[in-house]
Amino acid sequence: MKPFLTLICLLCFAGFAQAQKSPCCESDNMENVNQQQLSAQAQREAYQEDIESRKIAFISSGLSLTPAEAAIFWPVYNEWGKKFEDNMKTRHAALRQIRQLDKDKISNEKLYKEQTQKLLDGVAEEAKLASEASKAYEAILGPIRTAKLYVLEDRFRGMLIRELRGGKPQSPESPEGKNK
Repeated sequence: MKPFLTLICLLCFAGFAQAQKSPCCESDNMENVNQQQLSAQAQREAYQEDIESRKIAFISSGLSLTPAEAAIFWPVYNEWGKKFEDNMKTRHAALRQIRQLDKDKISNEKLYKEQTQKLLDGVAEEAKLASEASKAYEAILGPIRTAKLYVLEDRFRGMLIRELRGGKPQSPESPEGKNK
């Protein structure tokens, strides 16, 4: 009987010790999850910074910007880029709302019309922004290099897509880029 009682006591003690250890482990697990999330966020930010610096180099090289021109051009370009990004966020929010209405099987036509109008307003705003940005770029670069800027932006997007699909990067002067 004594060994049986000892075994039960040991099992209870082990269970108690495990129960006491569990919150600590959960805390450690939560800390690990938080560190992983922060690490993933830091990786995304580093990746975005890398893309941005590559884009600057790609466009600067493709446009043959002098340091003086770059000092004038990039702040203007970045200002317009922020406006385009804000507009894109507004359009995407409208799309998310439309998807949510559809997911929730809401058949209120007024809500769909409101979100569709927000989406269309964003598209119209993008066209207006593009026209204004083009005038600002042209004042710095002239019409030929402004047109070339749009080609370089498109080429850079294509290059990123190919990289994501496993292809190799290209320079602005590569033959693959000139044919496109």
